[in-house]
Amino acid sequence: MRSGQIIGMTDALIAWFQHFGVLTPVSVAALCCVFFGTAFVVLPRTPLVVAASATFGLAVIPIVMLSGTAGGIVAFSLSRYVASDWFRRRLEARPMLRTIAQAVDEEGWRIIALMRLGAPLPSAVQNYLFGLTRINIVTYSIATLIFASPQVILFSFLGATGRAALLQDDSSGLPLAFPLLAVLLAVAVLSLLTWGVRKSLLRFET
Repeated sequence: MRSGQIIGMTDALIAWFQHFGVLTPVSVAALCCVFFGTAFVVLPRTPLVVAASATFGLAVIPIVMLSGTAGGIVAFSLSRYVASDWFRRRLEARPMLRTIAQAVDEEGWRIIALMRLGAPLPSAVQNYLFGLTRINIVTYSIATLIFASPQVILFSFLGATGRAALLQDDSSGLPLAFPLLAVLLAVAVLSLLTWGVRKSLLRFET
C-alpha cells in the first residue's frame, strides 16, 4: 500500500469517527472494527487513536487496547499457523526483521515489551513477525496488552486534551498547560524508549 493511499484511508477513518460524534453501541462496534483491523493492515495508528479520543474522550482507551490486542492475536496466529512460509520468505529478505526475530527468540517477552513501547515498526508488521518466533502465544498476548498500553493512553490523553481545549472544558480546575506539559514529557519518554530499542537490537546484529 502506497503512502498516499495510507494517508487517504487514515483521513477517511478519522472523518468516519467524527460522523458518529458520541459513543453508542454502533460507534463502539465501529471503533472495535477499525482497531482490530489495524492489527492486520499497516496504517498509522497514532492519528487514529488521537482522532478517536478527540471525538469520544478517554472512554476509547479500553476499546483500543482490547480490540488491538485481539486483532494482534489473530494476526500472530495467521503468521504462525496459516501462512508461515509466505511470511518467512519476506522476513528473510529484510535483515532488520531477522535481527528482531532473533532477539525475541533469545530474550523472549522483554523484546516484545520494548517493541510495543517504542519501536519504529508498524504494529501489524510486529504481529506477523512475532508469529514466526518461538515465543508462545500467551506470553505474546500478555506482553502486547500491557506494553502497548502506554502509547494508547498517551495519545488518547493528547486527543482528549485537545477536545477539552476546543470545548473550553475547565471542569478540572487546572490550567491547560499542566496536561500539555505531561503530554510533552510522555512523548519525550517514548522517544528515549525508541532510541533504547534501536540500541538494544544492535547487539543482535550479525
